[in-house]
Amino acid sequence: MNTKLKLCAAVLAATLTSAANAGVVTSWNYNNQAGFATWTGTTNTSTTTDDVTATGNSSTGTNAALTDDANNILFTGNNVDADAYQDALNTNLAWGTPANGFTSGDPQSSLNVDSPVAANLATNDWNWANGTSITHENWIIVGDALTSASLLDGLTLTPSTWTSNVGDADPLANAPYFAPQLQFGIDFFETPNKTSNNALCPNGEANYQGDNINGCGDIFEITGLASLPITPVVGADFLEFTVPFVMLDGLGQPIAGWSDTLYYVTTRLSGLTTLPAGYTCSNAPDACFGFVTQEKKSNQLLAQFKVRTVPEPTTIALFGLGLIASAFAGKRKRNS
Repeated sequence: MNTKLKLCAAVLAATLTSAANAGVVTSWNYNNQAGFATWTGTTNTSTTTDDVTATGNSSTGTNAALTDDANNILFTGNNVDADAYQDALNTNLAWGTPANGFTSGDPQSSLNVDSPVAANLATNDWNWANGTSITHENWIIVGDALTSASLLDGLTLTPSTWTSNVGDADPLANAPYFAPQLQFGIDFFETPNKTSNNALCPNGEANYQGDNINGCGDIFEITGLASLPITPVVGADFLEFTVPFVMLDGLGQPIAGWSDTLYYVTTRLSGLTTLPAGYTCSNAPDACFGFVTQEKKSNQLLAQFKVRTVPEPTTIALFGLGLIASAFAGKRKRNS
């Protein structure tokens, strides 16, 4: 058994045997950041004015250059430290030429991530905390278009109130704590605006109706969710997925009195119609997730999350050591 799995086994064993006596954080200050790590677009035209361009800074929320930033919490390099050796990511991708031309004042199509987002949330609260939402500006364009992208989403949690026992360590000594970083792949389809009222759009529904009311809606296929520890929950206009989280010190080791509590971090994406039953994703046909966005409007995919505890040992055991290993990867913030 390697070191990571030994650590997982130790944490799991402690959780199963002593969770009732563990310290529990009852509220947190959080910092949520997200940005695009990679992207690709078509290159069908000789001009570069319609190519995919990237701007924005996931750490500052401005158009600042992606230089070393001590406030960055994303793991963007090959190591596991979030520090000045890793840059923030771009938050805006724009592409295409407006159908009426750039001088018309019409916008390009684009994806915009609202990052960073910082606030406070309570453990086991029914309400959702706001995270890094995405807006798709979906307008009629000609020329090149986005085809794919990858998005990194990071979350740090700093205890603000808690209950503890005599002898428990100071929970602020190792703060902030890094929740498992999420990575999503996006396969994007800039659909043609068909003119026939009887034609079916790529989402399998009729043109000029429902989400295709202004012409066939664009399609976002999301990859990377099938490998999560818990199967995502899909509704008509939302997608939820959950990862486990344990408080560890800067070296990835259990913290006395605190690492015995296992938390769930559940993320909810909502506000857009999910892909219909029977739709087959191009790169993940057996686990198809995604959304449809309407033409000629701004489409917001609202991102929210909550943190809750799981006190039932049988529920915790369902994860299995192999499934939760990635959640205890020992990510740490280097002191500079």
